Amino acid sequence: MKNPLNKRFIRELKEDWSKYLVIFLLMTGMIGLVSGFIVADESMIKADNESFEKYTIEDGHFNVDKKLNNQSLINISKAGVHLYDHSYVEETLINGNKLRIFATPQSVNKVCVMKGRLPQNDKEIAIDRMYAVNNKLSIGDTIKSQNHSLKICGLVALPDYSALFENNSDTMFDAIKFGVAVVQPSLFNQWDTAHMTYNYSWLYANKPKNEEKKSESFLKLLNKEVHLEEYIPQYENQTIHFTGDDMGSDGVMVRLLLYIMIVIIAFVFAVTMTNTIQKEANVIGTLLASGYTKKELISHYMTLPIIVTLMSALIGNILGYTYFRTTMANLYYASYSLTTYQTVWSASAFIQTTVVPVILMFIINLFILNRQLSLSPLKFLRRDRDINSHMSCLCPHVFLLLHVLEHVLFFRIKPIILSCLLD
Repeated sequence: MKNPLNKRFIRELKEDWSKYLVIFLLMTGMIGLVSGFIVADESMIKADNESFEKYTIEDGHFNVDKKLNNQSLINISKAGVHLYDHSYVEETLINGNKLRIFATPQSVNKVCVMKGRLPQNDKEIAIDRMYAVNNKLSIGDTIKSQNHSLKICGLVALPDYSALFENNSDTMFDAIKFGVAVVQPSLFNQWDTAHMTYNYSWLYANKPKNEEKKSESFLKLLNKEVHLEEYIPQYENQTIHFTGDDMGSDGVMVRLLLYIMIVIIAFVFAVTMTNTIQKEANVIGTLLASGYTKKELISHYMTLPIIVTLMSALIGNILGYTYFRTTMANLYYASYSLTTYQTVWSASAFIQTTVVPVILMFIINLFILNRQLSLSPLKFLRRDRDINSHMSCLCPHVFLLLHVLEHVLFFRIKPIILSCLLD
């Protein structure tokens, strides 16, 4: 025989449809945003980690006051490294911005073409995508300096400049006034040596277990061979690691915000159910006296919150994996010079945005309902004052705060959402 309590679900939905709709929309939106963020974040972190091998990112670089001769190159290479000339010029444009220009690299710090193509002649240049967006530049435009006028043929991302720090010691990068670009080697060799920065990147022949210790010994060798102007091993390079570190910390914060939101909504549900129990005390007392168990009543009162949470999680994940994923990825692309990425369909995103919220909702409501329905049938029938004090005595301050949250949610936020839906 079906449980007669199930007939109450339709009535409860009709009476409080606006309450459940508001909670459903809030949870769906929150879970959708977080799901989309996690998918985009994990996809980009994976792409960032793979870029070290895919684009052969340097293990470090150093600047010297003049070009290294063959003997110096041989002596330095004996330290178990492969050296690559990665020199650059810094050109001040007519608008006052500074552009750091490299010859198109072939072996290390390879370029990711986002749109267009790499330069094919001495009249073309490919510039960083983010710098182009910030300065409203596109393919076909011309950028000018005092001595050069070059046509933009492509928008690129340099994997060793995912964050556009002009100097490694800067506290923040500026992707508006500073950018990077690549040109044909034939054009690069025509630049005045007065503007040249002799920069050399290195790769370890055998990846050391302790990079810091290896870097220190390599630095001692370089000091004996050359006059160093700058020395930056990869693990200290902000232009390489700042982006990945920031994406990782963002993921932790967003997950925490989701769980806080779920806990708050779970307690709001609990407060609402507490009010319902107080209002229906006589009915509950009659049911308990008629043979219904506390377990059956708990199951009844928990059903709608769990269904709403589950539906919100499922629809939120669908939105997250489609619309919000692209939105969150675009936010990252608006901040960093990232290479292309492939979406990672991660099971962890589903668990964190569906399984965990449902479990939190279940545990919190189970705990509170179990306490609320632990009174005797006689006390419910008499509407004993213990019914009113049973919840608040658990923690008066929390109980008051939850009532305030419930008021804000249903008397402030609800009319706004409903008016938007009606419009």
